Amino acid sequence: MNKRTEGQIVNGLKQMAAAAAGAAAGAVAGGPGEALIGAASGPALATTFDVIADRIAAHRADRSTELVREVTRVLGIEADELGRRLLADERLLEFAGRVMGAAQDISLAEKRQALARALAAAVADPAPARLDIWELMQTAIRNIDPPHIRFMHVISAATPLPPPPESPAENVKYGMLLKDVCKIDPGLQLGAHAILQRLLSLGLVESALHGIIYGGTYRPYALSDLGRRLLALLEEESAPSA
Repeated sequence: MNKRTEGQIVNGLKQMAAAAAGAAAGAVAGGPGEALIGAASGPALATTFDVIADRIAAHRADRSTELVREVTRVLGIEADELGRRLLADERLLEFAGRVMGAAQDISLAEKRQALARALAAAVADPAPARLDIWELMQTAIRNIDPPHIRFMHVISAATPLPPPPESPAENVKYGMLLKDVCKIDPGLQLGAHAILQRLLSLGLVESALHGIIYGGTYRPYALSDLGRRLLALLEEESAPSA
């Protein structure tokens, strides 16, 4: 969320307060005393929504600070050195801006920490090819929610197909069926298909089908290389390094 969007939220909250105050005043227009109470409620509601807007802005600022602190911790550098590295590489700077903007809007600490580690890795190796991968990673982190993370944890036990030119072994069970994921975590049952489709679209899960099958009902799946890397970012310990 940029400053313009944040300002629109603040204005929207104030407009809601004004509208609510007007409705309250109209509802109690039956007498002078009641009308006075209704009119007085306007400033009180406006103040309340100002507090809400300030709290939202404070949360966003805290998350930005948290992200910078985690990035500098992982890299073992000071904040001013991080700033110099970002300013020295325009593409890296743009990537950092997207990561920081995303972190401000994410309430799940696990995802914010994964974003911080992704940014730290990009700062450590800002080669264009590496940045392309970290762009995919930050997009994936932004677009998954706790059910997707739970799904990834379950399916991480599935064996992926070996990369070419290695041939699949006939005696190995590759991948995991959707129904088996739901047996392990029944809470995923209702949204399982939607969760799977999101993970597939982000490249975090891939088909582990070995052989010919008609239809997708019994198609096995496994984490992709990108999915395993993202899960590692989510699971990485956040304790200070020695």
